[in-house]
Amino acid sequence: MNRFPIKVTYGIMATIELACHDRSVPLQAKTIASRQGIPYRFIEQILQVLKQAGIVRSLRGSQGGYTLTQDPSQISLAELVNSMSGAEATSSTVNGSAGSLENRQVTNTILSTIWAQVQEAEQSVLRVISLQSLVEQHQKLESQHSVMYHI
Repeated sequence: MNRFPIKVTYGIMATIELACHDRSVPLQAKTIASRQGIPYRFIEQILQVLKQAGIVRSLRGSQGGYTLTQDPSQISLAELVNSMSGAEATSSTVNGSAGSLENRQVTNTILSTIWAQVQEAEQSVLRVISLQSLVEQHQKLESQHSVMYHI
């Protein structure tokens, strides 16, 4: 079950591509989109969000593109998820029409406490996973899926 919007997944995939690439040479958005299978119409929006969050920087011109602002080992999955999720991930509310106003308020208070605990647990897991560890997993999976022919 993926509980994150596709925008978050695309943002993670884009940063993995940037992390796998030589950081001294910017990578163009269309290249990132092509290599990661991200629809081109979304990639610029995603990269702008990552730029505003300080995760990537852009360089204009014919040799321009995007690079990471930090080493992949210094970027946590929590930073990526939070930058791409915005306010969507920070608030969980329960709206109900059944029962009295007082009962709904009690239920909302109970559930909001639980959702806050769930969110904190999620964030603590995401904080310990670095972009570098995702890159290593990505490269391992790619090497397992590539077919080797020896003559």
